[in-house]
Amino acid sequence: MHSEKAYPYPQIVTGDSWDVMELTDGFDEPTTDNLNRQMYVPMDRHCEYCGVNHSRMIRRIELGHTKWSPKTIGKLLRQTRLDVLKSLEKLRIKYLLSYKAKISIDDNLFCQDAFFMNLKRLVETGSIADITLFGLATVGFIAEEANYRRTKFNDQTEEMFRYLVNAADEDTSPYHPLRIAEINFARNLILTQVNEIKSHKWNQVPSYRKVQKMAERLSQILNSLMDKPNPDEVFKPEPQEGEGESSDCSNNTASGAECSEDELCQECIDNAEEESGATGIGPVAELERRMRSELLDKMNYNSTYGGVGHWGKMTIHEPPMSVNLQGRLKNSRQYRAADYGYNPKYINRFCIDKKIFKQKQNVKGGTILIDASGSMNFNGNDILEIMKLLPAVNIAMYNGYSTTGDLRVIAKNGMRVDQDYLDTYSGGGNVVDGPALEWLATMPARRIWVSDMYVFGAGAHSSAFNLLKECYDLCTKHKIINLKNVDEVKEHALKLNSVL
Repeated sequence: MHSEKAYPYPQIVTGDSWDVMELTDGFDEPTTDNLNRQMYVPMDRHCEYCGVNHSRMIRRIELGHTKWSPKTIGKLLRQTRLDVLKSLEKLRIKYLLSYKAKISIDDNLFCQDAFFMNLKRLVETGSIADITLFGLATVGFIAEEANYRRTKFNDQTEEMFRYLVNAADEDTSPYHPLRIAEINFARNLILTQVNEIKSHKWNQVPSYRKVQKMAERLSQILNSLMDKPNPDEVFKPEPQEGEGESSDCSNNTASGAECSEDELCQECIDNAEEESGATGIGPVAELERRMRSELLDKMNYNSTYGGVGHWGKMTIHEPPMSVNLQGRLKNSRQYRAADYGYNPKYINRFCIDKKIFKQKQNVKGGTILIDASGSMNFNGNDILEIMKLLPAVNIAMYNGYSTTGDLRVIAKNGMRVDQDYLDTYSGGGNVVDGPALEWLATMPARRIWVSDMYVFGAGAHSSAFNLLKECYDLCTKHKIINLKNVDEVKEHALKLNSVL
């Protein structure tokens, strides 16, 4: 008869004596100490909840550690997380068991019900880092002679990947597009680590040194993706009441046609703008949706592992503004004549319209941030036209080279820099999209970002998922509107500022 407890025998693997102890509450995870030759493992023969022998799989993995893991983890490389290093080393051991020793992790490592419950919980409430680490812990390999690498995923691993694929299906998934992009990135990140472990020359094995280098890179990525999802951006939003309904008014549009869903009359446009914050309709909401959709598309495109991106260091410049536009700006004065008040400044108007009092007026403005990299073409006339629409607007541009970038305030208080300045400092790369948007977030509304949204950071992996997500979060949190070019600014600026 079998003993009630199943003991592993690491001494057979190493030839040394070992202290093997049953896993207790004091050690909540299996542990193998190759330096002191101590092992803590569960010794039961079946799970009391589902009947599967998870512990047998765990003991196999810990015996693998005695064979291939170093006596100490060594000095952690810069910014390497211990949990990431342990996860990747365990992944290496599971692969070596199947590839080298032909020992399969052919049973579930977790109870099936608890496994799906945890996976669902992480998909809905966990960070990208949480999903990635859980996925790496789930992976198990089966030895297969017919395969070149002689390994394939076990059933629970296949189920994990299938669950993530279904959760990220744009047609059937209940999740928000942003959450879908995050799930896709986590899944691809798990697969990338697996493929990198399995990538080695024939008849060689992945080394612990390789695991150390992988852990350093993966730690940098996960450190930038630790935030839990915003509860409002986990599930798809419910359709707003009245959204998509056609207008039932009888007013005519600018083209003379009757007001309809395709073409609204001015009255309906005005009403939509006033209600845009509550109903999700109108030009502001539409432009926000466009911006988010395009950023999400780029995030999905960059969901394959490409490393973690970093912004360059940004310097802010406020150069002298030599071109005075005050006299050329329509309605640019901060004060107007009124027939009431306490400061009778315009006595000469008493016999005309009795508007002799000086009253401060609200002059439309806001802040416009222009991506001045590459082929973005704008000049002094563009600035003048914008400031005719929004006399109180602040305008800045940004670009960069290599690892540094600059943000330059080019128009403010009815003044602008000269054309030579614009020509001199336009062009180059992006480098500082994120820091520039952070600056914009501190400026007066309406905040407009003029860019094609192809954002890039500094150095290698300049276009990365984490940089795109940061831009998405900044634009969403601070109600930044993206417009593609200066022509769109001229088209939309006045309308956007009417619904602040």
